[in-house]
Amino acid sequence: MSSPPALPPSAQLSRMIASLWIPQTIHAAAALGVADAIGDGAQPSAAVAATIHAEPRATHRLLRALVALEVCAQNAEGQFILTPLGHCLRSDAKDSVRSWALLMGGEMVWSCWGRLVDCVRSGQAAPQLIAGKNAFEWIADHPAEFAIFDRSMLELTKRIAPLIAAAYDFSGVRTVLDIGGGHGALLAGILAATPGLEGIIFDLPHCREPAEAFLVQAGFAARCRFAAGDFFASVPTGADVYLIKSVIHDWDDERTGAILRACREAMSGDARLVIVEIVVPAAPGTSPVDQMIAGTDLNMLVNTGGCERTEAEYRALCDSAGLTVTRILATPTPFSLIEARLA
Repeated sequence: MSSPPALPPSAQLSRMIASLWIPQTIHAAAALGVADAIGDGAQPSAAVAATIHAEPRATHRLLRALVALEVCAQNAEGQFILTPLGHCLRSDAKDSVRSWALLMGGEMVWSCWGRLVDCVRSGQAAPQLIAGKNAFEWIADHPAEFAIFDRSMLELTKRIAPLIAAAYDFSGVRTVLDIGGGHGALLAGILAATPGLEGIIFDLPHCREPAEAFLVQAGFAARCRFAAGDFFASVPTGADVYLIKSVIHDWDDERTGAILRACREAMSGDARLVIVEIVVPAAPGTSPVDQMIAGTDLNMLVNTGGCERTEAEYRALCDSAGLTVTRILATPTPFSLIEARLA
């Protein structure tokens, strides 16, 4: 059988332009609780509509779109079931990304992406243009959206924590300090993989209560404690490994330099800094990974004012802070581990 003819360039680009329906469809399913309504069985669209308190025909149309995206499937009886992708939208799934869908399809993120032209022209993030505040000040003014952001970061970090732990040799390390560690999901994954290791979560004071609750739930309260502070000003001393994940990319070079200098001041002897971030290839490509990196880099531009960086850029930032990059380790995730020591 011959393959279908390739679409002309204009049609290919038109399809890309119209692809905004995809994240919004997934966001609607997450916001309405469609995956929870379907559950482990098969449900007719009318039953799903009744459970989520939505109009039946519109719900059926949403479910058909989810079938097209392979989030759902329809059986011979016309009922809808969840695919493996769809199960990840359940609120009770171990690998749930429901909060991530709520965040990325929500009004705040979309309002920022709507200002991409202005962000490129000015070099400033949308929150600065919209409200005169940085992203974290802006979202703090919106508690509901901040709670979604917080949950989404926990979801994503819990999923990759074991892979990060396996990619770095923590043997012989006594104490790991997780800078900007939030709830402690990454540190919990490392503690689980490294018996005898102790940890410290370092973040702003409002993170203390959820972090301590998470550590109790995860069973690591005896091996890990919380320390409050501002990583732009100073970082606690005494750790063997200073770990910082998905923080550097939130900030411009000036603010990043302040963070790295604070780490440098806290480190002594053989202490190591391990930066967990995406490393941008020296030359852009077209693979799915390249597309993901390009997307998250622009997401940093519009939402935080930060950026994803190349290896050369990380080396230059560390050098200017009195640190030397000693190695960069790949992981099975999009993240790399950039190890630096005192220069």
